[in-house]
Amino acid sequence: SKYMGEAVVSTQSTGTLLLVSIPSVSSSDVLTWTRSRLSAAERSSKYSSVGRSSSGALPPPRTSFFKALTDIEQSIKFAEAKFSPSSSDVSFKNRNTIAQSIISAAKSGNYRIGRELFGFYQYLQDSAMISKSRKRMRRSTDDIISYIKRKLGDKTFNEFFNIDSGTTLTFVLDTTGSMSEDIQQVRNIVRALSSPANEVDGTDGDDGTGFYSFVLVPFKDPDYGPLESYDDKGAFLSALEELTVDGGGDCNEMVMHGISEGLHETEAYSPVFVFTDAGSKDLDEKDSVMTLSQMLYSPLYFFLTPSPGCETNPTDYEDLARETSGEVLTLEKEELRNMSDFVRSAGSRADIAFGTELSGDADRRYKRSTGSVKHKVKFDVDDTVDTLVVTVKFASPDSNGASYLLSADSERILPKFVSSVANMRLYEINRPAPGAWTLKAITDAGDKFSYKVNSVSPTNIDFDFYFLETQPSGKLVPAKHATPGETLQLRLNILGTADLIKPDRTVVQLIGTKGNIIRTIQTLSHSEKYDFQFDGVFIVPQESFKVLVYGETQTGHPFTRTSQATVTPSYGVLEASRSVIKYRLIRPGTSGHFHFKFQHFSEKDSDFKLTFTNPDGIITSASPMYFEGLDKSRRKIIGLSYRIPDSVPEGTEFRISLVMEGGQVKSTYVHTIVVTRFAPTK
Repeated sequence: SKYMGEAVVSTQSTGTLLLVSIPSVSSSDVLTWTRSRLSAAERSSKYSSVGRSSSGALPPPRTSFFKALTDIEQSIKFAEAKFSPSSSDVSFKNRNTIAQSIISAAKSGNYRIGRELFGFYQYLQDSAMISKSRKRMRRSTDDIISYIKRKLGDKTFNEFFNIDSGTTLTFVLDTTGSMSEDIQQVRNIVRALSSPANEVDGTDGDDGTGFYSFVLVPFKDPDYGPLESYDDKGAFLSALEELTVDGGGDCNEMVMHGISEGLHETEAYSPVFVFTDAGSKDLDEKDSVMTLSQMLYSPLYFFLTPSPGCETNPTDYEDLARETSGEVLTLEKEELRNMSDFVRSAGSRADIAFGTELSGDADRRYKRSTGSVKHKVKFDVDDTVDTLVVTVKFASPDSNGASYLLSADSERILPKFVSSVANMRLYEINRPAPGAWTLKAITDAGDKFSYKVNSVSPTNIDFDFYFLETQPSGKLVPAKHATPGETLQLRLNILGTADLIKPDRTVVQLIGTKGNIIRTIQTLSHSEKYDFQFDGVFIVPQESFKVLVYGETQTGHPFTRTSQATVTPSYGVLEASRSVIKYRLIRPGTSGHFHFKFQHFSEKDSDFKLTFTNPDGIITSASPMYFEGLDKSRRKIIGLSYRIPDSVPEGTEFRISLVMEGGQVKSTYVHTIVVTRFAPTK
């Protein structure tokens, strides 16, 4: 009965039974202990690797470390919703299975799912010790952290919890015959990543590039891959040196398949760069690519170098870049050499502002007299920004548009680079002066003007968020989907709150994908327990949206940040339908079924099509699958058969991206599994 929050205690002196209350473990308790112990581990690691500053203080934690903590927080909340403390879920055997699987995933470089399993373990372990003292519970947290560090070693342990960085650099590279000059320029980019001019504040894990691992995916038509990953820049550069080009002939290639392959190996919060001079002939895979990228919070950057005779349409890629907070840059082939700083900084960026077609700010008198339109955009640069990156683009390559960037001191900033093939300007400013900056642009009438402003710093002000919904029992659990008109709670973790910003000056808004304000969250409340956490209730809008946070730093400078991921509300819900453990941890050499449930809330019954990715061919069901006349509000169980070969290495992670579409409904889901010999038998 202790799992119900009570215990029966015998009192021998009176021969009576007393019913005493034992407080049940909560996800809040587990999170507190976990954050405390991991923060201590972060400080200890930093002290031993970089030492203290001249003032005696340790450098502040990297933003990536706080993102790892948010991953763990979400998995603890998810475990609270899915696991029953009174069931076999908390058994020693089950907990040991998860602990061993954490190590397998981490040793294979699959850090995010390893952190998710770590959150599961923490909740189950503390649930199993519910009748123990809180001191014993905190000690159990110390034990598992020490166990992980002992098994992984300092370097992998630091990467696993993002104590230093934990960022992957992924290149998806067109290797058809016309790309020879591009590939040479890509080699030059990699050589320049850690040159003296670009040196970053290195730690024991990286080689001065700011990245801990590198992924290379070649593609052409009809082939793509094989994917290769590397632990250091030297090996990555050697692989690029060995690449050869051939084939092609037509103008479109297997771009989406190449990106999808790369995303299956890319660590969360890491950028993906696509180099091509062609369009995509597999755009039917775009939704799956979008889903994977948003799940990983991985921005997609496209470097397009159009070839003579092939008309490449950037719009094929612009929505992918916009929805993932990446960019599409059209360049001459030799201009790629100017992109090394842009690539290097992508691993530690936070979005300040973005927008397009700001016709409301146009000067009508100027338009009447010249035929052109003036635009003026103001944005705040705060004192935590190490480097400011601003890109300005005009839709028409023949546009006469021009842009002018003015600092807070009204100093005119010259662009670092102007593309000759497209009217694109790139500004990079080190140590920008805090204050209100101004971007002015002049466009031809009818031309589109867009801009993007980024802060670059390893200790950026940034934030993570997720949604919570209330179950019939009253428990708040993570919501995997946002349905228009639904009331959800926004859980917002602002990274660096305690040291960098004033929590009481924080405002949160929902904004559209073009920068328009949808609504301000009026019910925002600051957590009494965690100085980094805010909660607010809102009604899900119909349109896709991002989250914007603005406020004030401790020194009094205004700051603004926008979310990397875009939320696309849907009237359909697609999710896994079976046990979290048994269907996420899979033994090599086994076969079975992954089960998913789908439910839609559209106005009428509809026909649906399910498409899904098939990493390494482990799914034996054929995509797409069709379902006729699915009843609204009624759940449909869908099974995908799988077979895992004996040869799959221990700790391999597979990410299966699913898209269910029909009528006005589109619902997406990513199912991740770890192949491990420690998985429970079915």
